[in-house]
Amino acid sequence: MKLHPLSTLSLAAAAGVAALTGPASAEMDFTGKQVLLIVASNEGKGTDIIGRFMARAMSKYLKGKPDVVVKNTGAGGGKIRGANLLAKAKTDGLTIMQSDGTTLQPTTLRRKSVRYDPTKFIAIGAINRGGSILIFRKESVANLMDKSKKPVIIGAISGTRSWQAMPMFGAEFLGWNVKWIPGYKGNNQFARGIRQGEIDVFATNSNYIIDPLVKEGVVELLYQVGQPDEDGKYKGRSSYPNVPIFPDVLRSKAKLSKLQWRAYLSFVNPSLIDKWMALPPKTPKDTVDTWRNAYKKAFNDPELKKTMTKQFGTDLTLISGKQVDTMIEEVSGVGDDVVDYTVKLQQKYGLSSMRKKKRKK
Repeated sequence: MKLHPLSTLSLAAAAGVAALTGPASAEMDFTGKQVLLIVASNEGKGTDIIGRFMARAMSKYLKGKPDVVVKNTGAGGGKIRGANLLAKAKTDGLTIMQSDGTTLQPTTLRRKSVRYDPTKFIAIGAINRGGSILIFRKESVANLMDKSKKPVIIGAISGTRSWQAMPMFGAEFLGWNVKWIPGYKGNNQFARGIRQGEIDVFATNSNYIIDPLVKEGVVELLYQVGQPDEDGKYKGRSSYPNVPIFPDVLRSKAKLSKLQWRAYLSFVNPSLIDKWMALPPKTPKDTVDTWRNAYKKAFNDPELKKTMTKQFGTDLTLISGKQVDTMIEEVSGVGDDVVDYTVKLQQKYGLSSMRKKKRKK
């Protein structure tokens, strides 16, 4: 998903486009104002780090260079609280939200606590880090395909983490010998748990979590979620080219029905958006354009790029606000049959305590 720069058009063509589309939108002035960034995650996690980095960089490109105040709403149900806050925020451009794919999961959207419709939010942009890598403690690998041995222990935060589709569908269709231990709070706790032998498996996008574990010789990288192209073929991360792509393995070794495959995709697809930022519903176009322009400039800021690459690796991709809006529409449009199948699978493996709400007709 690459942005197509204006430089690909001739100046004359660009001028013609401008004439057809009318005058440029007015830039919002933030002089003397303060922006609230709602981060639907715990402090210090990937969602939080990227949100803070981007907000700080965007401030440089916003007229008036506003200060940004961050409000973390926490993981688990806190992600829903963050999105609920954005849904009722003022449309004055002074409240934005940083979130991840959890708030877009079709199963999440059926929870009774959800008071938002993600298709009503207006996306500013998103950063995809290349997809999750499934990390196994070396001593546990031999047990994965042998159910006569101790189950491989998977650390879990909630049943809506998209990477959990890999071990869940591995257990259901590939015969994986696994058991989930929920209650973990994030990657740092996962990494500590795998070092201490409390858990055997977790997954993350973050190079700064993966690479030290690999360097220490603690883990093996067995699968990655991959990124589909326009033809539905998956590619791996350039940082980890030799790690097998899980959906390719699933396709080759298991015969999934259309419903089962759609269930897998509905679980994973929100992660393709990854870390996204949005404005409240009905925010005026001028304000939206101001934020989207600042987001693009911030992503390409040399100083930020250097920092982000060091923290998250070279697989970062910018997704435009318009693209994110379209992707959210696609993710949220999954039917009840797919959601019901996914929920039953989660419940089978002890990953869901979700209370469903009735969908509006």
